[in-house]
Amino acid sequence: MVERNRPERLAEYDYLALGRLLRPKLMEDGRGWRVCADAIGVSASDLARICNGQSVSAAKAIAVCDWLDVSFRAFYSPAKRACSTEMFHGNSTETGACAHAR
Repeated sequence: MVERNRPERLAEYDYLALGRLLRPKLMEDGRGWRVCADAIGVSASDLARICNGQSVSAAKAIAVCDWLDVSFRAFYSPAKRACSTEMFHGNSTETGACAHAR
């Protein structure tokens, strides 16, 4: 039985995909990672972390996405909530769809 309001899958951020986009742009830029990091507003270590699929703060991920001219939401997957069978609340009487599982 699924516990009410418990996420089926937690929210995630795909740093690996962001890194796959970032690394070629850094190489193409040609100024070096430290100079690019200064221009972006992060550290060179932050860029290395992202390129290796490791997490950084939300502000740093947004700064990198702004520099790449992509939406930071492109790499975000929201939590998926499971429907509870214990209560009626939240389910459609016509379709049986869970209101919060969109």
